[in-house]
Amino acid sequence: MKKYIFTTLIALCTLFYVQAQEAGINFLHTSWQEAVNKAKAENKLIFIDFYTQWCGPCLNMAQEVFSLPTVGYFYNNTFVNLKIDAENGEGIALAKKYGVRLFPTYIFVDPQTEALVHYSSSRQTPEQFIQTGKNALDPKTRSPYLLEEYQKGNRERSFLVSYINYQHTIYNRKSVTTAFDELIQGGAKLTEPDVWEVFVNTISGFTPYLQQVSDNYADFCQRFGKKAVDAKLAKETTYGDLSQIESLCDFDGKAFNCNLIRINQDIQQQHYDQAAAEIDAMIADTTVNQQELIQRLKFIARPSYYSRKAGTPDTWFNKCVEYLRYIAYNQTDRDDAYIHQEYAAALEDVIRRKAEGKEIPPCLLEKPAYGKKNYSMRPDVLKMKPVRKKK
Repeated sequence: MKKYIFTTLIALCTLFYVQAQEAGINFLHTSWQEAVNKAKAENKLIFIDFYTQWCGPCLNMAQEVFSLPTVGYFYNNTFVNLKIDAENGEGIALAKKYGVRLFPTYIFVDPQTEALVHYSSSRQTPEQFIQTGKNALDPKTRSPYLLEEYQKGNRERSFLVSYINYQHTIYNRKSVTTAFDELIQGGAKLTEPDVWEVFVNTISGFTPYLQQVSDNYADFCQRFGKKAVDAKLAKETTYGDLSQIESLCDFDGKAFNCNLIRINQDIQQQHYDQAAAEIDAMIADTTVNQQELIQRLKFIARPSYYSRKAGTPDTWFNKCVEYLRYIAYNQTDRDDAYIHQEYAAALEDVIRRKAEGKEIPPCLLEKPAYGKKNYSMRPDVLKMKPVRKKK
C-alpha cells in the first residue's frame, strides 16, 4: 500500500512538472527550414521572438509573459513558435532578412512565401502580447497594411483606432498622438466609449484631453465611473508641472501625487530635512495607500547614489536606508527580488561607511516605528499556523 501511494505521488509530481513546463509558449528547437515545413503542413503562421542574450526586456518577456498559461495556450494553438538569438547561428541572417534592429522584436511570417506579415516589438503586457498575435491573423490589423493605408491617407474611424493601438504596442508615442488628434478632428468624441478606451490605453501625460476630463469631471464620472476616471487622472499626473496639476479638479490621487512631486523638488533643491519630514508624515498617515507610496519611494531612496554624491549629508543617507528598510519589510510582493537586493546593497554601504568612521544609521539599531517590526519573506496572505492546545 505504501509503495502504491509513493508511486502515485511520483506520477502526480511528474505530471504537474510536465504541465508546468508546457504552460507557456512551446518554442521549437529546429532549423529555419524545418520550422517552415512544419508551418506549411499545419497551415499556420510562424511566430519569431528575436532576442539577444544581453537584452533585459527580452528576459523579462520570457520570464513574465511567454511562461503564462493563457499566452501559451493562444500561441501554441495558433502559431509555429521560434525563439531566435539574433546574434548567433541562423539568427544573424534571419534578423538581417527581416530588418530586426531592436530587441525584443516579434515577427510573424507566412511560411508559403517567407514574407513578413506582421511586426511588433518591445516589452508588452500579457494582454497586449495576445492582442499582437490576434492582429497578425487579420489582414486589416497587420502592420504592413496599417502603415500602407495610413500613408495613403486612410483616416476612417475604425482604421485609426487599429492604427493607434498598433503604434502604442511598439511605443511610437509621436505617431499615437498624431493619429489620436486626427481621430478627434474627424468627429470622434472623447465621451464615446470606444474613443475613451483608446484614450485611457494609449494617450499619456498632461494633454488637452486630460484637461477636458478635468473640466467635465462629473460628466465623465457618470459615463465611465469615478474609479476609472480617477485612475486615469492619477496615472497621468504622477509627474509633471505642479501648478498645472494643482489647477485640475479634485480626484482621488491628486493630493498624493502633488506631495510626491513636492518631495522630489525638495530633494533636487537639496532640502533634505524638509523632504524627509514630508515622507515621514506620509508613512505615518493611515489614510495614505502605503503600497503606492512604497512604489514611489523605490525611486527616491537610493543610498548607493547619495553615498557617492558629493555634499549629501549623512542624515539624508541614513533616512534613505530607513526608507529602504521600510520598503523591504512592508512591500506585499515578497517575490520582488529588487527590493531585497536594494536593501542588501544599502547595508553593504553602511558597513563600508562604518569602516570610514561614519555612524550606523540609528534606524538599524531599533525596531521600525511604522509597519512590520521584523524582516520576513512570509506573504501577508499566509496566516500563521494555529498553536494546538495541549490536552
